[in-house]
Amino acid sequence: MTRLAIRVVVLILLVLSAAAGAQEPANGHMMMHGSGGAPGGHMAGIPKATAADVASPEAIVNAYYAALSGPAGKKRDWNRFLSLFFPGARLLPTEGKGHSGTMPHTFTPSKYLFDTESNMLQEGYIPKEVSHRSESFGKLLHVWSTYEVRHTASDAEPFVRGVTSFQLFNNGQRWWIVNVAWQPETSKLKLAEKDLSR
Repeated sequence: MTRLAIRVVVLILLVLSAAAGAQEPANGHMMMHGSGGAPGGHMAGIPKATAADVASPEAIVNAYYAALSGPAGKKRDWNRFLSLFFPGARLLPTEGKGHSGTMPHTFTPSKYLFDTESNMLQEGYIPKEVSHRSESFGKLLHVWSTYEVRHTASDAEPFVRGVTSFQLFNNGQRWWIVNVAWQPETSKLKLAEKDLSR
């Protein structure tokens, strides 16, 4: 192959690579409903969080559940949800089917919303924290959060319960969700009493 041909091939590969990068949302996040993102750097593409949502570990966990919550047909504020996550964050449902495959399987926050929004809008999804406990060291904090989910607020019983593990990080300015993993109850796995008491 001549030097000219090699240069042409390299140029084509660079152009294709740049085009692919332009189509990928920054840091795996997507902007929704018109909110503005961070001005640049590694935070580019992340919607700006409401200060109250990220002021404390309790606040960011409550904001996570609240952003997902709503009756059938109600549009959620997905920018609020995405604004809670540090770049590169992952979500991991540990068991069950859905989300385009069999668990366990990790998702970016935006991919998780893409896979679950239609079901939430169709059936309603109202999660509620039942209890939690936490441990911290320096800038890291782990929250063990027991949850239950109903399709409507008036449902007598939740259709699913389980435990969500939140790994949080404080960068000196706000709290961030780094990773979220959750384990639902199954016919063979029931919540312990200590996970149901506040």
